[in-house]
Amino acid sequence: MTSVAAPRAAMPRWLRLTLLLGPGFFLVVLPFVGAMVMLGAYGLNYRNANGMGFGLSIWTEFLTDGFNWLVLWNSVRIAGLATIFTLLLAYPTAAALLRVKNPVWRAFAYISLFSPLLMSVVSRSYGWLLLLADNGFVNQIFGAVGLGPYRLIFNETGVIIAIVHVILPYAVLPILNIMTQVPPIYREAAQDLGAGGFTLFRRVTLPLTLPGVVVAAEIVFALSVSAFVTPSLLGGGRVLTLSRLVYDNIGLVQWGLAAVQAIVLLATALAVLFVFERVNRATHVGKEG
Repeated sequence: MTSVAAPRAAMPRWLRLTLLLGPGFFLVVLPFVGAMVMLGAYGLNYRNANGMGFGLSIWTEFLTDGFNWLVLWNSVRIAGLATIFTLLLAYPTAAALLRVKNPVWRAFAYISLFSPLLMSVVSRSYGWLLLLADNGFVNQIFGAVGLGPYRLIFNETGVIIAIVHVILPYAVLPILNIMTQVPPIYREAAQDLGAGGFTLFRRVTLPLTLPGVVVAAEIVFALSVSAFVTPSLLGGGRVLTLSRLVYDNIGLVQWGLAAVQAIVLLATALAVLFVFERVNRATHVGKEG
């Protein structure tokens, strides 16, 4: 006679969630919360003739200084332009990767696109610094056809070019992912109904892949607006961004002002990402409707 083992008691749901989320919570959430508490404390700290205290003097200094607003707008504008140009390159790149059927060529294309991620941002930025220099490879090409030389470094042009190159793979991934989820039968049905290439793209392909484009825009903007290395190297100190001001004020031991600038930069990025997320939800509602 064989004995039947008693069923093991199921692990409580709260315990499973704790074991699954606990490591990530302690490694990500707690340090972030701790950092934000410290930034808030530094932002409310001021020094006067009577010693140390807490107040809004640093916030008042930041909000009433037009230079800070100019740098903030400059950071958002550069990030916005980088996002637009990145999406314009990422969308056709993702569409081309989707149409590569040969496994060897597909592997080569993926390696070519994503291998730069294995290099540091500093190395890639220095590479663009050499390529875009006045006597660099790009200007030599322009000179061969009777153009240039053009000033492509130590200005916003070089910064945007380098940022687009650095974050392009992050935009291709979500767009490529959403493209693989579009059933080919939709395109075939539209073609059977007489839709041309542009009409097919405007009425079928773009609406169905728009959620991936919005997600890519979120990632690209978040990385662009907080970029530090690329604007510092390609900008040569002439292109000011809020992340650069944070770094400079830390070096000057102006920790309170640096904390306020960091909080404003984070709040600005979250506000823009909130708008993107609303657009993303609207695209999903439109698809379901």
